[in-house]
Amino acid sequence: MINMPWSPRRRDGGQGTLEYLAVLAIAAMLILAVVIALWGAQVGSMVSRALCTITQQAVCKIDSGPSPYERALTGRYVALGDSFAAGEGAWDYEEGTDFDDRDDPWPFNDHEEEHNRCHRSANAYAQLLAAGNRFAGGAKFVACSGAESSDFNQPNDKETGEAPQFEALDDDVSLVTLSIGGNDVGFAKVLTACVVHGGRAPSSCREQLDESLSRKIAAQRSNLLAQYQQAKEKAKNARIIVVGYPPLFPENPSYRNSLTAEDQKWMNEKAAELNRTIASAAQEAGVEFVDPSADFAGHGIGSADPWFNELTFDGPGMMLVDPSSFHPNAKGQAAFAEAIQRQLEDPR
Repeated sequence: MINMPWSPRRRDGGQGTLEYLAVLAIAAMLILAVVIALWGAQVGSMVSRALCTITQQAVCKIDSGPSPYERALTGRYVALGDSFAAGEGAWDYEEGTDFDDRDDPWPFNDHEEEHNRCHRSANAYAQLLAAGNRFAGGAKFVACSGAESSDFNQPNDKETGEAPQFEALDDDVSLVTLSIGGNDVGFAKVLTACVVHGGRAPSSCREQLDESLSRKIAAQRSNLLAQYQQAKEKAKNARIIVVGYPPLFPENPSYRNSLTAEDQKWMNEKAAELNRTIASAAQEAGVEFVDPSADFAGHGIGSADPWFNELTFDGPGMMLVDPSSFHPNAKGQAAFAEAIQRQLEDPR
């Protein structure tokens, strides 16, 4: 009889390993069953996690509890912020947020007359999110057109009946959305100045205002950081999603109403600069950030399908420019809602 050189038998290789893992898995399940019976599901879940980690079996499914999306629905949704959050320019405003008794021709009693142009729109992204998700505690909408970050902690003296926005936050809140910063850096005033003097000033808006606006944006970071941190303190159980600002104009501007193409590009650059500052402060504060810029690409003012209102003069009262100018229309607010919904369901 011829002796053959030794070679590994079938059971000594991969099959043996599989048999070993099968026995280990069966033993693990038996141990888990006993533990659950004796000490309850919570300890059993801990053992299950440990066993799955040790064996690294793909079939193990670790119960990680509610998802971030599910947690966001467990309480109340609160929407804070300025005109972009309120829905200025998207129309269909809530009763009590679109009146001004000071519009009468008698100017000497304006300080006694009530007024509220917060313009909280039924088409605002907050309203769309509230309607599209089942928040256990309902929703509260306190954003206000023209709001600045100081209006979070103090009554808004610009509008009658507006309490500090942060009063809406407490431990029952599970989601907060927040758009703020544009008014603090005076972006609306800069835009108005460019509109009024565009094409007629001795130099462009960029040449006149670039450095001063950049300084204001940079200086705003510490204020934004403090606001985000305070929101976390007041709504300890909430996910907080900070929303940035989209570019107003297409990448290659075609809008020609007193604004030069150079100034339109510059305004887009300033919006991006503000977004970077907001994102940096949000990251340090440990809150989420949504940049809507990509969603609005191709839909700036002057495009074939603009998601913003164009410039309109002769605003209410004595306003030279209507406040709805250069604000997202209903389509723009829907785009905001879609971007936030993606973040809500799949945090990045």
